[in-house]
Amino acid sequence: MILDTQEQFSAAQTVAAAVGDIVSTNVYDTGAAADSGAGEPVWLFAKLVAALTSGGAGTVQVVLQDSADNSSFADVLAGKAFTTTTGVANAELIKVRLPVGLRRYLRVVYRIAGATTTGGTASAYLTKDVQAQQYGASGFTVQ
Repeated sequence: MILDTQEQFSAAQTVAAAVGDIVSTNVYDTGAAADSGAGEPVWLFAKLVAALTSGGAGTVQVVLQDSADNSSFADVLAGKAFTTTTGVANAELIKVRLPVGLRRYLRVVYRIAGATTTGGTASAYLTKDVQAQQYGASGFTVQ
């Protein structure tokens, strides 16, 4: 997977916050004739860089939003919610191909729910391919 800073929503952005949405550092402008979901596949990829921590039952969820005017955003798709148990360092928060029909401006929000999160950082990117390493069985000898 090749990552490009021009397609970066956030890099190690803190997800420590009260319940609500944390808007990504960057907004991606697809251009005047936008529909970034059409044509060659483009993927949204986000992961936790540092593990999620919370004094309670805090969760984090990645949500992709789009907008026609860069001011009024709407949810397009969302990943699953990660807890402090599943939100370990390097956990993949979302890995999904962009849908067809997106509006010009794209951003990611990190949606905090349940309780305040006290630690954790996340990165999110658009990329042309994703890492798909699959590990086989181990611990045996072939004779």
